[in-house]
Amino acid sequence: MNDQETPAARATKIASSILKATTRSQSAIAAAMGINESTVSRLMSDHLDKLSLVLAHAGLRVVPMEMRCFPPDYVDALLLMAKQHLRTVESVRTLEWD
Repeated sequence: MNDQETPAARATKIASSILKATTRSQSAIAAAMGINESTVSRLMSDHLDKLSLVLAHAGLRVVPMEMRCFPPDYVDALLLMAKQHLRTVESVRTLEWD
């Protein structure tokens, strides 16, 4: 998440993610919730923008369940170590152990 983004810009991204994830599966979502598909559609059209803005102001974002979040400093450290090691690798033979 870009710290310079406004909540409105983040809300737009949140709404887009939600729409992308739910457009093809509104009937399955409705069935799982025990409501009509039209109710899900109405919820999305009437309340998605406000809900997205609430999430943005709360500092949250919407990502697929298979995604994982890692602290940026942790990833930066891993990248630094990987880059340093890869600079020492000249060929695949460098990786062989005796």
